[in-house]
Amino acid sequence: MADVPDRTQRRADFLAQTARIPFSELQRYFAAGRLILASDDLDLIEVAVQLSEDNAAQFEQWLNAGLVKGVADEQATAWLAQDDALWAVVADPWVLVQERKAAAVSVDDSGA
Repeated sequence: MADVPDRTQRRADFLAQTARIPFSELQRYFAAGRLILASDDLDLIEVAVQLSEDNAAQFEQWLNAGLVKGVADEQATAWLAQDDALWAVVADPWVLVQERKAAAVSVDDSGA
């Protein structure tokens, strides 16, 4: 696992890259199979950090609990029809999204 200074910097980098983006601008990532939906119960920045650290065990737990998943065609169609904006962050080659309606993305200054 990465040491604390690396993780703190990684969190800060992901936070700086996080924004609300209309689904129409994310559609190409969906079409390429690179869009991952994170539950609103998760911290989007932490999901990006864990993905960047290749923490397969954590992702397996989240997948099994239904907290992260690929975006279904029906969901993508609904987002496009409603012109929804999603919280998004790139964890190359993936784009992580959340449906949060309010500014709910956080940063943990403790370095944990």
